[in-house]
Amino acid sequence: AASHTGSLTGSDAVLDAAFKRAGVLRVEDIADVFEMADILSKQPLAKGRRMAILTNAGGPGVLACDALSKNGGVLAELEPETIDKLNKVLPAAWSHGNPIDILGDATATTYEKSLEIIAKDKNCDGYLVVLTPQAMTAPTDCATAMTAPTD
Repeated sequence: AASHTGSLTGSDAVLDAAFKRAGVLRVEDIADVFEMADILSKQPLAKGRRMAILTNAGGPGVLACDALSKNGGVLAELEPETIDKLNKVLPAAWSHGNPIDILGDATATTYEKSLEIIAKDKNCDGYLVVLTPQAMTAPTDCATAMTAPTD
């Protein structure tokens, strides 16, 4: 058990490094969630109210939508071109709207391509990426992919 735990620690350190590089604020427990909400409430606002939410789980996406609405934000209406581009990189069962639920088996490449697409949508003033670790998810790979420079 000790060697198994030790191997997880190394992997977690890589994830922490990728998060730090991307400016991701990581939470470990419910108390951290509330502390982070307070911290984020004091940060500069997005350039507008229209947000895109990219998630691999519907529940957290809905919670993010509720929080957005409660705080004066609105879900961006994705441009038809954005929907078309997402259709080409996502499985047929994706949400086809905002919040953009890319499903639980989303890979790092899926996150990366989806983020590149929504970042170019003129109707989006900002975006929130939600990643819920699942058995088939590789959080470190996802974090690394989303921190890579884009053109």
